Amino acid sequence: MTITGGFAGVNQEVVLRGDGTVRVTDKGASRVRRTTAAQFRELRLLLGDPALDDVPSFTMGMGVYDSFQYTLRFGGRTVMTDRSGEEPALDPLIDALDDWLPRT
Repeated sequence: MTITGGFAGVNQEVVLRGDGTVRVTDKGASRVRRTTAAQFRELRLLLGDPALDDVPSFTMGMGVYDSFQYTLRFGGRTVMTDRSGEEPALDPLIDALDDWLPRT
């Protein structure tokens, strides 16, 4: 997942790897952390949710200039959203990946 945008010019990335590590990039600096077995299982369950197949590839609100844009790549798909609309299958995945990002 890549997060960009906002007035501050955010550019962050979270990559879940198959070995249970998560690479986080923020402000050009990368850091790798290891998930617990429970965290890895939860992320894999969210990524394997069949309802993700029904999420539109592009959902962006028009006229919102300072929102964040989320680009997710999973299962051979790319999905872009600004979270202006509710996506019950996608929102928990974004929230779970967002938990890995540093708080400023």
